Amino acid sequence: SPNDSLFSFTSFELDIDYEGNKDFDVEYENDQDGMEAEIEDDIHGEKLSGDEAFEKLRPIFETLTFTKETEKEEVISEVLDAFNANNNFTKFELEVRFDDGTEKEYNKQ
Repeated sequence: SPNDSLFSFTSFELDIDYEGNKDFDVEYENDQDGMEAEIEDDIHGEKLSGDEAFEKLRPIFETLTFTKETEKEEVISEVLDAFNANNNFTKFELEVRFDDGTEKEYNKQ
């Protein structure tokens, strides 16, 4: 059924900003309309979408273990680790929709 999700979330939107106008953005959404995935990485000059982005995201998403009960700081550090992202960001924004429909935001400056 369309409600079977591969991960514990159906939507994952990550936006990490760094000095010098460099961003690391990930967008993933899986719903009735299908699956969308996009990665925009200014640091490594990489831009992927669709299946190509998903193939890169899948193994990373598979390592994520946080749930809607997990503490904010823990979620942020797990996501940074999973993406091998630098800690010296100017802004961290993550929006997640879990597969039960709960939406949560994790922000840090």
